[in-house]
Parts: sequence; C-alpha cells; structure tokens
Amino acid sequence: MTSQKVVTRSSLLAARAERLPEPHEDADRATALLDLPEVVEADTVAAYVSIVGEPGTAILLDRLRAGGKRVLLPVVLADRDLEFREYDGALVTGRLGMPCPPPAAPQVPLAEAAVVVVPALACDRRGHRLGRGGGSYDRALPRAAPDALTVALIHPEELWRSVPVDPHDQPVRAVLAGTTFVRVP
Repeated sequence: MTSQKVVTRSSLLAARAERLPEPHEDADRATALLDLPEVVEADTVAAYVSIVGEPGTAILLDRLRAGGKRVLLPVVLADRDLEFREYDGALVTGRLGMPCPPPAAPQVPLAEAAVVVVPALACDRRGHRLGRGGGSYDRALPRAAPDALTVALIHPEELWRSVPVDPHDQPVRAVLAGTTFVRVP
C-alpha cells in the first residue's frame, strides 16, 4: 500500500466525519440505482450495510427487497475476505463490528449477483476506487460474474479526476456519486 493511499484515506475519513447528510440524499441515491436497467432486470443484487459516514444504504436495501430482489450482503472472514449471505432483513454484528446477515443465512456465491454494489471512499471516472484499506473487495470482486455491473457508491464530492491505485486494486464498472451515475468506458 502506498503512503499516498494512507494520507488520502485519512483525509477522506476526516471529511466524512465532518459531513452533514443532505435531506433525501439516501432516497435519491436509492432511486438512481434502482432505475438502472441492470438493477431493474436483476434477480440478485449484492450490496452492503453502510456504516457512519458512508452513503446510506438502508433505503436501498429495503427497496431492493420490497421489489422482489434477492439481496446478498457481505460477511467479513478472519482473513478479511468476504463471503456473501442472503439478507432477509435480519442483521447481526460481525467481524470488525460490521453488520451482516446471521450465520444461519444461506451463503450464496457472489457470481450469482447481476449487480454488485460496493463501498468506496473515493473513485475516479476510470473505475478505480479507494477503499478503507483491508482489501476485502479486492479479494471478492474477481469472484463476481464477468458480466455483473459492479458499482461503487460515494458522495458527490468523492468523484475525483484520479485516485491512488496499486496493482492489486480491482476496478468497478460504474460509480454512483450522489445521484450522478458514471459508467466506466
């Protein structure tokens, strides 16, 4: 990991700690994502439960389930890799304090998701994303279906011209910065 990533990550986390949520931004973001043709057509969508400072996903998760989608959520493993479990509305506190489906929830291969929604601290228009530094999604994304839409959720101000990238970093195919959707060419 480059020192540039460490410094950048630190400044982004500090900015998120100071950021005040805008009214309706989570609902507007959910609507923007749910209107994408890939999401409309998907039977299964992998997403995540947002934590403080991240673009909120609670409304998105509720609307996906209400729309009849099978929703998969990540569970952090001991080596920080991810496995995905079916979400039925129940959550427990998992490794690293992350909310996740309970151990009894069915495990599902990530390749079954037509859309994979991933967290990020910042992204660029080439699909590079800067995460929190654990490498969990860099390990998991290669297991997504080759034609899956991988989309990172960020706040509007976190869409940058470029972000620091290392060789192991897995890009996404799209970025949703607030309600601005950027498809990677």
